[in-house]
Amino acid sequence: MKWIGWIREQPWRITIAAVGGLLIAIFIAGFVGLLSNLRVEGVTDDARYDIALEDEGDDLRAAVLDVRHYQRNITFSGPSKVQIDNFEAAYAQLEEEIRELEDTGVRDQDAPQPDQIRAMAQEYYRDFRPAIGLYETDREAFERASDMGLERLDELARIGESLDELGERLSEESLAKVDRATQTARVVLLAVIFGLLLAGVALAYIAVRVVNELRKAYDKQQETAKKLAEASQAKTDFIADVSHELRTPLTVLRGNAQVGLALGGDREYAELFEEIVDESRRMTRLVEDLLFLARSDAASAPLQTETVNAVPLMHELAGRAESLARERGAKFDSTISGEGQLRVDAARIGQAVLILVDNAAKYGTPGGLVTLSSEVTSTSKLRITVEDLGPGISSQELPHVFERFYRVDKNRTRLGDGEGTGRGGTGLGLPIARTIVEAHGGHIEIVSQQGEGTKVSLYLPLLTVPSHADHAHGHPGIEDR
Repeated sequence: MKWIGWIREQPWRITIAAVGGLLIAIFIAGFVGLLSNLRVEGVTDDARYDIALEDEGDDLRAAVLDVRHYQRNITFSGPSKVQIDNFEAAYAQLEEEIRELEDTGVRDQDAPQPDQIRAMAQEYYRDFRPAIGLYETDREAFERASDMGLERLDELARIGESLDELGERLSEESLAKVDRATQTARVVLLAVIFGLLLAGVALAYIAVRVVNELRKAYDKQQETAKKLAEASQAKTDFIADVSHELRTPLTVLRGNAQVGLALGGDREYAELFEEIVDESRRMTRLVEDLLFLARSDAASAPLQTETVNAVPLMHELAGRAESLARERGAKFDSTISGEGQLRVDAARIGQAVLILVDNAAKYGTPGGLVTLSSEVTSTSKLRITVEDLGPGISSQELPHVFERFYRVDKNRTRLGDGEGTGRGGTGLGLPIARTIVEAHGGHIEIVSQQGEGTKVSLYLPLLTVPSHADHAHGHPGIEDR
């Protein structure tokens, strides 16, 4: 009974032993099965050849007898057109049977070979066929040719009969070999199966133990996952509730500060009121961003979609983007193309694009150029690209830029939020932009190299694309990345 306790205490050892034994048994079974299969396959191939040789020999003999029959008809009835046509057809069939015999081959070197048989048939035809024309003019010559032809046909018939007998004898021997090989393979496979069953019993016992342990681990994992989901939902609900509750006091605070500014008064208090208004606006935007992300986490992003034309939408966004870039002290240029229709929330798409423009203007080269472009890709998507010539982002930090609250330069806030303030961002801008784009069924890409600038592209699926759109705007064959 000690070994039972040892098994229960150390099931992993039995698992390794059982799996190892099963693998060895499978290898042996496969190797033995392969050898048996190769042997049976070789014997079966010989049997197929022998049977084919028997069939070809029988077909050759039958074709020779057909030629002999039509030759005798010509000899006794005269060479009419029908008789000659029948003779020609029978000889063509004889040549076809010889060709099939060549394809099969004759492995016994002592037996007549297909090339010898073909030479005999051609010699027969070469001598007898012209003699048919002598039937009326030189009957004696015709009869000599006919007698010689019949002798050759008899020889060909004997050859066909000998090949038929050879194939029959070989096929009987091959079938006996197949039967013996099959019986041997059956015995070997039964022994292998018995060995596999023994290994399988041991493995089944361990498998039951392992499955029970896995079930326990799975139950614990499910319980943990449930708790994590509940915690995540609680976090989302908390953010949504807090964001919702903060909007009202922020609105009141900003309203009171604006009233204070409207009433005039001491310049010192006016500056305080202006700062309160600016900060309350900034906090309101932050609350709106948090509320948007919380709602997106809870379900799909809140969108109010409509069908719009791509070009007018992009021209409107270009105007707003230019104003924003100028406000940041940057130069601006745009190239708008790509006709078609989109099903989008235009305000949200504008928010995403302006986030990118604001980042490019604030954190690119001071006074540098920000470009906005749009075009249709070959996969029927509208690509919107914002590019700057700033310092760029390192390859180590680039994979993290879409993470919430992640900031590349913690001091300068390399990636901002498009907030419209001179302050550093909160690291929510790009996550919001990606959430908006993905909620529209698109995706966002960023390419950046240090010292060469940053390029961010949004891809939005188009509802319709005019067939002339690419050529009309000089972008044939644009590929989606």
